[in-house]
Amino acid sequence: MRVLPKAHEGHPPMLLVRTHYGDDDAWRRVRDTLDQPWVFDERDGDEGRVKEEILCVDDPEWAEATPADILAALTAPERGDEPDDGGWDVVFLADRDGMEGTEPTLLAVSTDLEETEAIRIPALETPHEMHCNLALANMDFCDFADL
Repeated sequence: MRVLPKAHEGHPPMLLVRTHYGDDDAWRRVRDTLDQPWVFDERDGDEGRVKEEILCVDDPEWAEATPADILAALTAPERGDEPDDGGWDVVFLADRDGMEGTEPTLLAVSTDLEETEAIRIPALETPHEMHCNLALANMDFCDFADL
């Protein structure tokens, strides 16, 4: 059975799951793109740049996993517990479609089953912005569908 890590208390890192294993160079491009400091306040210049901690699940067991597979793994109850989201607000998938384009994109999957379906987002800044704003409850997942 595929298992995803549970988030730790406080501000968990971004969770990125690699689901496409046909192009290691594309995976490196995704990782390099996400490794860029994110400007969360352009008025601060370089002082407004941060690098989010990213927890990467890079295991071929997740090859071709769908958003439904991810949600099933996250919400699977442990030892009779009630299903939950594992502590994550959003999970990002590095899938085939996102790696094949000229600019990497990710598939963002909300762990709130009442939210909108998964959405495709640019990998450069949007995952950082989404992760931060969802963790702080500044925005809802559906707010990013309109961007």
